[in-house]
Amino acid sequence: MTIIETMLEKTKARAPTGTAIPHGIHTHPRRSDMPAPHTSIEARRLAIDPVAARENRLLLGMEQKDRGAMAAYGMLRTRLLHRARAKGWTTIAVTSASPQDGKSLTALNLSLSLARERNSSVVLLDCDLCNPSVCHLLGIAPPVELREYFQQKSRAPGELFVSIGIDNLLIAGNTAPTEQSAELLGSSRLEELLEFIKRSTVNPLILIDLPPIVSPDDALVVAPRVDALLIVASQEITSRAELQKALDLASHFPLAGLVMNRAIGVRGKYTYGYGYGAAPMPRG
Repeated sequence: MTIIETMLEKTKARAPTGTAIPHGIHTHPRRSDMPAPHTSIEARRLAIDPVAARENRLLLGMEQKDRGAMAAYGMLRTRLLHRARAKGWTTIAVTSASPQDGKSLTALNLSLSLARERNSSVVLLDCDLCNPSVCHLLGIAPPVELREYFQQKSRAPGELFVSIGIDNLLIAGNTAPTEQSAELLGSSRLEELLEFIKRSTVNPLILIDLPPIVSPDDALVVAPRVDALLIVASQEITSRAELQKALDLASHFPLAGLVMNRAIGVRGKYTYGYGYGAAPMPRG
């Protein structure tokens, strides 16, 4: 049994009742011609920076070399949707065991993969207010930043969202870090924003990018107010102690999955390990 499997077995033994992996559940068939779910949110259309997208390893489906990674994200998408539909989850927070584990890139590429499935209105919120990364990965600057909403400088949540040209994907993020992030995320503004999204979209699936679960305490402030946590770790970066601590903290909440980036596979090639589900991140 591998380290990741051993730690997951311990975590599942402590997990809240009802978090067992469902069997025999099927997703709706993917159809590329299926219309995107309707949304009443009028998002500002922004063009991504193609150079930043390539350098940051975003899987936009435009390059042949991305096909393998896109297939791996498709596996994560399917596993995650199995659990979300079985449990009735609409809000999933993405956090990590340590910094530099690739959680923001995982959250963004997973959002792109979920949007391609076209059965859900996918919303990505960059709530890592201490170290926002989503907009930087895309090379965009939103007209209204998410931090302004939490600071009550923006009163209308509909102003927060931008589109990068994918019909059923909405993004809200920041370009500058924010002090007192835990206090801002602990306010009622988060619940108000989530309720606004649920009222304004059809079949929403909301991913929330958060700081590492071990420090600061932002992730633990948000965790009781979302449906499940998705933990990201990296075999090259995350120590065993860090991973164990992250899983111990996460064991108090429903666990959507554990993503192990940069896992060494057969013949020394880089692959992706998972418990409950997995996602890829290319080496580099």
